[in-house]
Amino acid sequence: MEPESRYREMPACYNDNETLACIARRSSTRAFDPMRPPTEEQRAAVLHAASRAPSAGAMMLYSIIDIQERTTLERLAVLCDDQPFIAKAPWALVFVVDYAKWMDLFAALELAADEPRGIRPPGRGELAIAAQDAVAAAQTAVIAAEAVGLGSCYIGDVVENAEDVAELLDLPPYTLPLSMLVIGTPAKERPVTPHAVENLVMSERYRRADAATRAAQVAEMDALYRPHATEPGARVQDIYHRKHMSAFMAEMDRSLARWCANWTGEGSLRV
Repeated sequence: MEPESRYREMPACYNDNETLACIARRSSTRAFDPMRPPTEEQRAAVLHAASRAPSAGAMMLYSIIDIQERTTLERLAVLCDDQPFIAKAPWALVFVVDYAKWMDLFAALELAADEPRGIRPPGRGELAIAAQDAVAAAQTAVIAAEAVGLGSCYIGDVVENAEDVAELLDLPPYTLPLSMLVIGTPAKERPVTPHAVENLVMSERYRRADAATRAAQVAEMDALYRPHATEPGARVQDIYHRKHMSAFMAEMDRSLARWCANWTGEGSLRV
């Protein structure tokens, strides 16, 4: 059996599984009901769930900045590629890849007292596992939010405008804001978002797509994104021009270089 055919539909034996149903119905929410802000119980449930996400060595290599102040949300809306709906969200969580707290602990216990160069700063290895920690926590929060009646939307643009975001959130060296969620009660029922599955799961080894697979992939994306896809390959063209060649992606690339230097302490964004 080809990998794609195994997961196009949920196996019938799990149709009544509440967790899988929650995952299947979840879609991004960008319009929130101002009359029904998240309750304290909902907030606590989401944050508790996030704290239960897998963590490398149980080190919890991330921190979550809980944002409810309107002025902060309004500023983030501007810094995150000018997206007004962020300012209207009642709640945001910024998932910060965080080694600063470990550097502080190492220093407090004087663990490098005999090291002539002091404490070794975190490198790319620590960044890789810390990023996994942060993403696991964020996605756990997403599913928890859905489970308690809240909607959410990922904001990857939080890595843009590194200097301003670092100042706004008081982010020290050895940190990097990897992702942000805006969360609230959906203003209306959300349709399930289609997801492409062609050329997604590969058996045993990575497989570069052949011509037939690429054609199937393009056709699937065009079918899923109609009426926007008005000609063959329109979805791929849209991604190329609107995402790949965009000014905001160039800014993300510039800022991520600054964040990576901040992570190692070589180019701290804040003094």
